[in-house]
Amino acid sequence: ADIVGFARDWDRTAPFLVHCWAGISRSTVAAYILLCDLHGPGHENVIAKALRYHAPHAQPNRLMVRHADALLKRGGRMIDAVDAIGSGRLVSEGEIVQLPLALDEL
Repeated sequence: ADIVGFARDWDRTAPFLVHCWAGISRSTVAAYILLCDLHGPGHENVIAKALRYHAPHAQPNRLMVRHADALLKRGGRMIDAVDAIGSGRLVSEGEIVQLPLALDEL
């Protein structure tokens, strides 16, 4: 809820940076959650596939996905979408990734 609330207060005048220690699980799930909230219901699969494309190493934290799915009332669609992209490429730390905000650019 704090992640979603923080992003909803973002005025979009500057870039939005999401990071965690390794850049594999927590930051990628935060980016996924924020994009799902930004674009509303029905885009979960497109956003998950875009995450996999831009971040082949991403392994979004499944617990956070479950919490966000419930919070955003997605009826399991966020969970299913992340499950559908499978595990990411194994790495010891993530790479810097830039995800577009616009759906047509994902």
